[in-house]
Amino acid sequence: MENPRVIGHIAAVQGFRVKVELLPETKSALRATLDGVQTAIAINAYLTFSIGAGQVVIGVITDLESRDSYDPTNGDDLTLELVKPRRTASVQLLGTIEHDGERGRFSPGITILPTLDTPAEIGAPDILKAVFEFPPQRNRPEGYEGKDFDYNLRIGSPTGQPTNAVRASYNDLFARPLAIVGNTGSGKSYTVSSLVQKAMKVLSGSAEEPHIFILDINGEYANAFPAKGEPTARMPDRVYLNGAEFGIPIWFFNAEEICAWLSASEQTQEPVLKDWWAIAKASSGLLAKQAPNNSLRHAITKANVILQTLDAANKPFKKTCCQQFQILQQYVGSVNVDGMAALGAALQPHMSQLTASQIDWSSPHNEPDIRNAAETVIESLRAHLGGDTQGSAFFATTADSPLFVPRSHLRDPLLMDAATPAEEVGRIEAHLTTLKLRLNARLDDRRWRSFLNYEDTETGIRDLAGWLNSFGLGRTTGPKVSVIDLSMLSNEVLPYACALVGRILLETRESLAAQWRFKHPWVLVLEEAHNYARPARTDEDRGHRLARLAYERIAKEGRKFGLSLIIASQRPSEISPTIISQCANFISHRLQNPDDIDHFRRIIPLQARRLLDQVTTLASGEAIVFGSAFHVPTRVMFDRPEPGPHSQTAAPYHEWKTETAVFPLAAVIDAWGISITKEEQSGTMRPITSVADSWD
Repeated sequence: MENPRVIGHIAAVQGFRVKVELLPETKSALRATLDGVQTAIAINAYLTFSIGAGQVVIGVITDLESRDSYDPTNGDDLTLELVKPRRTASVQLLGTIEHDGERGRFSPGITILPTLDTPAEIGAPDILKAVFEFPPQRNRPEGYEGKDFDYNLRIGSPTGQPTNAVRASYNDLFARPLAIVGNTGSGKSYTVSSLVQKAMKVLSGSAEEPHIFILDINGEYANAFPAKGEPTARMPDRVYLNGAEFGIPIWFFNAEEICAWLSASEQTQEPVLKDWWAIAKASSGLLAKQAPNNSLRHAITKANVILQTLDAANKPFKKTCCQQFQILQQYVGSVNVDGMAALGAALQPHMSQLTASQIDWSSPHNEPDIRNAAETVIESLRAHLGGDTQGSAFFATTADSPLFVPRSHLRDPLLMDAATPAEEVGRIEAHLTTLKLRLNARLDDRRWRSFLNYEDTETGIRDLAGWLNSFGLGRTTGPKVSVIDLSMLSNEVLPYACALVGRILLETRESLAAQWRFKHPWVLVLEEAHNYARPARTDEDRGHRLARLAYERIAKEGRKFGLSLIIASQRPSEISPTIISQCANFISHRLQNPDDIDHFRRIIPLQARRLLDQVTTLASGEAIVFGSAFHVPTRVMFDRPEPGPHSQTAAPYHEWKTETAVFPLAAVIDAWGISITKEEQSGTMRPITSVADSWD
């Protein structure tokens, strides 16, 4: 009996591509087999070729063509040549199936290529299942002998085969960066929601702890991952975590970020600003508890500044000495330091001049007393430190550490003055004036409210532990998925917020002991990543630079610390190449822009490039998937999430034809943080007054 699966024979072998000459009777795209009706001759159909010893090579049809040929007949007097169509299918070989007991096992390697005249058969269900439903198992924990360390996560079904399933390696999909790209409306948000929902659902019964953090740029994931309780009404310039108002404290900024935030000039303003930032963080009182040695090292630098002030040729003298002593006291704290009482007594007569309208700027009359006391303080501090007087490390430790800074300290003029070397005051005073103006402008700018609300009752973020605890970290129970809603932030604020969230999460992972780095892994979802993870540009502003560098670092190093990325974007060509190049898996929805398609084609595996030719014709929710979490590239219709995100496309005909209610203008105005009265609506009063609360 003729095998109903055979549809032709190999006519040419060209490397890892073969041409199959189709049988004359094989004309339909479908064929009835013992396993039911299956796809036979169509683009993306799978064919198999037996190479003996129980091994089968599998390939996918990429091209179909028909050419005319001549069939000469035998005859003594007359030769008649009949035209005969020659139909061929080009097949890209993908790997080998080895039958191993109960089921076949797929291997991407092909050691023996099928030869000429080898029959081409329709892929049997058990073979297709070995390819699609049993993905590779990845990331076996060291010393673990069981087989349940990975999970075959269903993501959808092969296009045109709704009864079959496509599964991916759970570990590989979430342990290394994943890129999800596609035009608007192609189904990216649905894919992200579907993957995350499925990934969390199979963990039923496990510990309730944070696993996935979503940077929700458009405010669309709250529906897919609803928070407990009623969500608060969203207001402008605010950040929300799982429906509740949240914040990203300004004291998360490290030295580089605070300089970028205030656009400090490199030569004159940055050194002063970094010193000011270290002083502001140290003066919170937390430093004495967390790093007493660093505090004492910096106290030595302040005592030295007092001595340098007495030797300086430029004025003021008294004011600087008094200011430095005040900072010195904060660093010393409760530590018993010889000479502190004597230094305080020597400077006490001059303290009242700090706020006096008429100040004598001349050298103190008791300069020897001040000098002797300051030297005694330095010697005592050195004794406490055991001779370690290297203070340079203090600035990096303090300015870069996420230490609480009271809002009142941000406006304290003494802190900025204390960070300025006495001998440089006259030369750079004009530069510092502009820096102070920018600082006050930022603090008064309501767009930065989410960075400055950490002392408010609603948020109450007093330290890094409290901020991380808001996600459920460090608790026995917490949401597995944290939705960080950044949709109410302005375009200028957004990159800074994204940069801080990414960097703080990475540095939290980096602080773990080596044996804990692979425990409790996290995934950070970057929705609309082209807004803040762009390629480097000559005109790149500082906020976007910080965000790009943060996520480039996570993409390159996060895997080693248990932090991975899911990058979702409409424009893969506008994502940093460093980030995209680190992606191990790709899900490509419909793309239309030639630049995006060409950019994507250059970074994907060779065997997926022909499949990518179909990327312009994909339906909504359909995608081409490839990478190390899958055996072979394939075209997939993703399962819909339940519930889905707020990302549906409008239906203008239906809405315009059936709508009866008026546009909700009042709700929009309220959401914008402003109000409008009936008189203002009628035009009889000056419209729109601010009702946003001040944080001062």
